[in-house]
Amino acid sequence: MSKLTNLNRRKFLQLSAAASAGTALGCSKTAFDFPQKAANLTAVGNGFTPKKLGKKPNILIAVLDDVGFADLGCYGSELQTKCMDELAANGTRFNNFHVTALCAPTRACLLTGRNAHAVGVGNIAEWGRDHPGYKGWIRQDAATLAEILKPEGYSTLALGKWHLSSLADQNATGPFDHWPNGRGFDRWYGFHGNAMDHWHPEMFENTVAAYPDKSDNYHLSTDLARRGVEYLQDHLAATPENPFLMYMAFGACHFPLHAPSHDIRRHKGKYDEGYEVARQKRFKKQKSLGIIPDNTELSPLNPNVTPWSDLNGDEKKLVTRGQEIYAAFLEHTDAALQQITDFLKAENIFDDTIVLVLSDNGAAPGSAPVPSIDVRRISYLGPEPFAEKMANIDLMGTDDSYGGSSTGWSQVSNTPLKWYKADTYGGGTRAPLIMNWVNGQLPQNEICEQYHHVIDVVPTLLDLINQPFPTTVNKQDILPIQGTSFAYAFDNPQMPTRKEVQYFETMGDRAIWVNGWKAVTRHKQGDPFDTDIWELYHVEKDFAEINNLADAEPEKLQALIKIWFEEAERYDILPMDDDSIKLYAAAVPPPKARYYFFPGMTRLDRLSAPDIFQYNSHWKVEVDFKTANTNGVILASGDSGAGYELYMKDGFVLFSYTYVRKDVTVVQSKTRIPKGKHTITLQMNKTEKRTAEVTLLLADAVIGQGQLPRMWEIYTPNSGLRCGENRHAPISRDYEPPFVLEGLVKVVIDVALQG
Repeated sequence: MSKLTNLNRRKFLQLSAAASAGTALGCSKTAFDFPQKAANLTAVGNGFTPKKLGKKPNILIAVLDDVGFADLGCYGSELQTKCMDELAANGTRFNNFHVTALCAPTRACLLTGRNAHAVGVGNIAEWGRDHPGYKGWIRQDAATLAEILKPEGYSTLALGKWHLSSLADQNATGPFDHWPNGRGFDRWYGFHGNAMDHWHPEMFENTVAAYPDKSDNYHLSTDLARRGVEYLQDHLAATPENPFLMYMAFGACHFPLHAPSHDIRRHKGKYDEGYEVARQKRFKKQKSLGIIPDNTELSPLNPNVTPWSDLNGDEKKLVTRGQEIYAAFLEHTDAALQQITDFLKAENIFDDTIVLVLSDNGAAPGSAPVPSIDVRRISYLGPEPFAEKMANIDLMGTDDSYGGSSTGWSQVSNTPLKWYKADTYGGGTRAPLIMNWVNGQLPQNEICEQYHHVIDVVPTLLDLINQPFPTTVNKQDILPIQGTSFAYAFDNPQMPTRKEVQYFETMGDRAIWVNGWKAVTRHKQGDPFDTDIWELYHVEKDFAEINNLADAEPEKLQALIKIWFEEAERYDILPMDDDSIKLYAAAVPPPKARYYFFPGMTRLDRLSAPDIFQYNSHWKVEVDFKTANTNGVILASGDSGAGYELYMKDGFVLFSYTYVRKDVTVVQSKTRIPKGKHTITLQMNKTEKRTAEVTLLLADAVIGQGQLPRMWEIYTPNSGLRCGENRHAPISRDYEPPFVLEGLVKVVIDVALQG
C-alpha cells in the first residue's frame, strides 16, 4: 500500500471518528445508505409516465467542449446560438446539471451512466496510469449506451472527439477494443485526442486514418456536420424502420481557438467594453431568463484575473481579439449543429428524435492576463514574449496559431460562478444541458432546477424510451448503473431532487454534494493532499458558492468530508496523483530502437514517433529518383508552431526544425541528389539536453551540416508523423501541400536507446 493511500485512509478514519453524517446534516442516516439505494432508483411509475411509443425514438447527443455555463444565448450570453436557443425554447433547460470538470471523465460518465473512476476514466488518457480508477479508457464490463441500444435495433453513429482510448492504441494496428467501434458504435468519423487543430485535424473513419478534402474553406466543425448528415442519409436509405443513436462530439471550444475569418470579423469591437461589463450583462440576463435564482450573487473575479481597468491598450487588444475568436468559434459550431437538425426536420424525423446538448465542463482557465498565441509553447517551452504576441495578433484563429482564451473571458463564460474547467467549484462542474423531444411532449421553455449529474443521462434516456437497463451485454455481466434517472422532472419540473449524493475529483481538486450542501477544496499541485483546505456551501441557497460556511458549520463540513472519503473508497479514487507532467511523460509509448516508414503509410501518432529529443538517431532514406530536381516530403511531424520535416526541393535535401514559429533552423544539402537509386542519411547527435548536431550524407559523403540550438520533448508537436507527403498541418511552409515525393522507397530510423 502506497504512502499516499495510507495518508488518505488515516485521514478518513479520523474523520469517521469525528462526525456523524446523519445528525450533522440534519437528515436521517437512511438518506445516505448508498450507492445501491440511490443508484438503482428509477423514475418509472413514480412521477414519470412512460410514453406509448410506436417505435423507439432516435437519440442525438451533441457535446460541446470547454463551453461555460453562461456561453449559450439561452443561458445568458449575448451570442447568437440560434440552433441551441431554439432547442431550448421548444424544450427543457437544466440549471443544476453537473459534470466531472474534465473532458474524458465526463464523456465516460455520459456514455455509461456510471462514475468516471468506477469505469477507469478518473483522468484523461494522457494522464492515465496503472490504477483501476485512472486507466484512461472505459472498462469492458461498463457497457456504453451504444452497446445497450445496438441489440435493440439502433444504428449507432459517432462523430468527433473520442478521447477514451490508450495513447499506445491510437495507430494503424490498434488494438481497437477501446475505439468507438469496439464500444458499440457501428460507425465513427472523428479524432482521438483533445486539443485538435480544426484546420488540419487528424481524423479516422472507423479504424482507418481519414484525410478530409480541405480545398473548400475547410473547418472541422462543418466537416463533422457534413459527415453526420451523410451517416443519417445512409441510415435512412438502408434501415429507415430502425431508430438511430448519434453521438456528435464537437471539438469546439477547446483550444486551439480556430474560426473562419469572416465569422471573427463579425464580432469585431463587440467586446471592447471588457469582461467585467460583459459579465454583469450576462448575470442580469440570466436572472431575467430565470436561469439563475433571483437571490444569486455574482462571484468576485478569480484571483488570477486582472481587472479590466488595469490592462493597457495593447493588452486589451489581445484580450478582445481572443474573445472575438471564441465567440465566432461557438456560433460557427451552433451553425454546424443546425445542419444536423435541419436535415432531421427536412426528413420529418426531428419530432421523433430526443435531442440533448451539453458541455463536458466549464470554460478552460486560459492564460493570464492575455491569451496565448500558442498554448503548447507556454505549457512545454515557457512564456511567449508580449511583443511577439502583439506582432502575431492577426494570426490568432488561423492555422498559424494554437491559441486559447484569457482568464477574464473564461470567467465570463462561467458566469456567475468562480473558477474554471478542472476545478470542482461550480465554474468547472456546472454545465448547460438542453433536452428537446417533440413527440415525447417534454415541457417547452421550461427550466428544471433539480440537482443532476452526467451519470444520470443514460438511465434517463432508457426511461424515456421504455428500455430496461440490462444485466448482461454481449453475454457479459455488466457493472450496475450508478446514475439516477431524472425523467420524473419532465412530468413535474417542481418535484424535489431525487439524487442524494455526488462526488467529484480532478487531479486532487475534490468536492462532495449531499442534499443541497457541498464541501469543496481546490488543490495546489505538489502540496500534500491532507493539507488541502475544505470549504462548505449551502448550494441549494447559494448558487454561485459565495458564502463559505466552514467556520459556522464545522460538524457539517466534517460529515461531508467523511462521505467524500467513503465515496473515494467505493469508486477507486485513492490514491490520487497531481503530477500531470510526470503522468503525461509516463503515458508516452516507450521508444523503439528501430522504426520503419513507407510512403503513403498511415500517419503515426505524434507520441509514438521516434524520440529524437532524448537520443541520438540515424535516419536512412532509400530513394529511386527519376530526375535530379526532385520535390516532396520524406518525413514530417508537427505543425508550424512546433515540428520538423525532411524534404526535397529542386533536388536538394532540407531538414527544417521549428522550435517556435519564428525560431526555425534549416540544414540544407550543398548539392542536388542525382537521379537514380541512392541512400540519403541524416545523422542527429545530441550535444546537450536541448541541442543537437545534424549531418546530411549521400552514401558516405557529407553534403550538409548544422546545429539545432533548441529542441523540445517528443510530446510538444500537435500532429503525428507522415511519410512521403504532408496532407496535414504545414510545418516549414516552404511548399504547397500535399507535396508528394515520387521515388521514395522507405525510411529507417535507428534510435540509440543505450546512449
